[in-house]
Amino acid sequence: MRTTAWHDLRQFLDALELRGDLLRISDPVDWEYQAVGLTRQSSDIEGPALLFENMRDSSFSCLSGLFGASRRVALALGQDYDYLLRHFGELESKLIEPELTTSPAPCQEIVLTGEDIDILSLPLLRHFELDGGRYLTAGLQVAHDPDTGVGNVSIHRQLPLDRNHLTVFAPLGRHLRTIIERWHERGERAEIAVVIGADPVTQIASQARAPYGVDEFAIAGGMRGEALEMVRCTTIDVRVPATAEIVIEGFIVPGRLEDDGPFGEYPGTYSEAKPAPVMEITAITHRRGAIYQNTLTGTPMTENHWMMQPSATALAYREALRITPEIRSVHITPGGASRHHVIVSLKKRHPAEPRNVMLGLMASTLGAKLVVVVDDDIDPYDLQQVEWAVNTRMQPDRDVVVVPGLYSPTLDPSAPAARTSAKMGIDATAPLGHERRMYEPPRIIGDDGWSLRALLDDSDWSVSHGAAYLDGPRA
Repeated sequence: MRTTAWHDLRQFLDALELRGDLLRISDPVDWEYQAVGLTRQSSDIEGPALLFENMRDSSFSCLSGLFGASRRVALALGQDYDYLLRHFGELESKLIEPELTTSPAPCQEIVLTGEDIDILSLPLLRHFELDGGRYLTAGLQVAHDPDTGVGNVSIHRQLPLDRNHLTVFAPLGRHLRTIIERWHERGERAEIAVVIGADPVTQIASQARAPYGVDEFAIAGGMRGEALEMVRCTTIDVRVPATAEIVIEGFIVPGRLEDDGPFGEYPGTYSEAKPAPVMEITAITHRRGAIYQNTLTGTPMTENHWMMQPSATALAYREALRITPEIRSVHITPGGASRHHVIVSLKKRHPAEPRNVMLGLMASTLGAKLVVVVDDDIDPYDLQQVEWAVNTRMQPDRDVVVVPGLYSPTLDPSAPAARTSAKMGIDATAPLGHERRMYEPPRIIGDDGWSLRALLDDSDWSVSHGAAYLDGPRA
C-alpha cells in the first residue's frame, strides 16, 4: 500500500483512473437530481467515483462519490479498510502540525471578490425530492478558536441564500458552533473558510472524533506522514490547504439565523428545517480548471458513512476501553448509519461489566442509540452470530437497559426533542462460571482427518453440481 502523502486531489484522481475506479462523464449532466441519481447508483454497487465534466449552468466540473466505496478510503490512507476500522485511533494520535507557506498557492490562482462573487457559479447539486434547495455538502469548514488560535476542521452542509450568503448547519454543541459562539461573545465576527477538493487524506482526517482543541490538519499531517502545506486566506485570517481546488472565504454574520432544510441526511431520513448561522462570502479563490466536489449522504451506505465509520469505531473502542481493558472488538453497524448502533465483543470478568460498557457508550459523544454487548467468542461483524447470542444469552426483563432522555448529538426523526434520545443496551453475554457451557454451541468431535470437500471433489457430485455449491453463492 502507499506510504507517502498524496500531493493533492488531482494526484489521487489520476491514481483512481489508472485503476479503472474513476468514470469521466462528458455528456451534459443536470445539477438538479441527475448527478446525485447517478452517484447513488454507483454508490449502491460500490462502483467508481464520478467526474462530471459538463455540468448545466457551470463552467466547473463536478466530482461526486469519491469515497463511495470503502476501497477508496483504504487507498487514500494506504491501509486495508478492515485495518482502519481497528486502528484508526492510532492514526489519529500521530500529529504533525501544518506548515504555513508564503509561496504562491495553487488554491489562489484565481481570486474573485466583490460583485464577481456568485456561489451558484459552482455546480451545487440538488439531492433529494423534499430538500430545501441546492446544497454544498463536501466543504471542509475551517475556523480558529479566539483564545488559543487552534484550528478546527469539520464538514457541515450549506444552503445558498443568494450569491454571497450560505447557511452553515453547525448545531449547538458541535466544535465549529462553539468557536462561532466564542467569537460572537467577544463582540467580534467569526471568520470562516470552506475548503472544497482538499487532498483525500485531509478530507478523511476531518472526520476524526478528536477532542476540542486538537487541529484536524495536524491529524491529517500525521496520517500523511508529512506536514500539510497551508496558506493564509486572501481576505480573512484563516489558514487553508494550499493545494485545495476551491476556497470560499467569509465570516459568520452576528445574530443572523436562517432556516436550513429539509435535507436528506445520513440516517437515511430527512432532517427538518432549523435555524442555522449565516456565512457572508468575502472571496472565492480557486485553481485554474478547478474541480468542484460533492459528497453524497442519505440511506446507508454512502461515502459519508464510509468516511465516518473508522473514526466512529475508534471513538467507540476508546470509550469502551475506559470501562474495561478486555475489549476485543467493536462494530459500528451500517444499519445504524455507521454511528447509532454499536456491537461490542469483550472478555467478561465481572457480571456487571457489560452494563457498564453499555452506559458508557450511551453517554459518550458518539450518539449511540443501541449498544449490544457479546462475549469474545462472538464476532461482532457477523450479524448472524450476534443475533444468535441475543436469542440464546439474553432475557429482556433481565438484560435490557433503557435510559430515557439522554443528550444525543444525532439526527433522528423519532427523537422526542432536538438532540435528545432514549438509549437501549442489550447484554447478550453468557453467565460466568460452570453455567457458561450450557450457552456454548454444541461441538462435534471425532471427525478429525475427514473432509467432505475432498470427498466431493473425488465424486461425480462435484462434476454435476459444480464448485458454486462448495464455495457459496455467487453475487
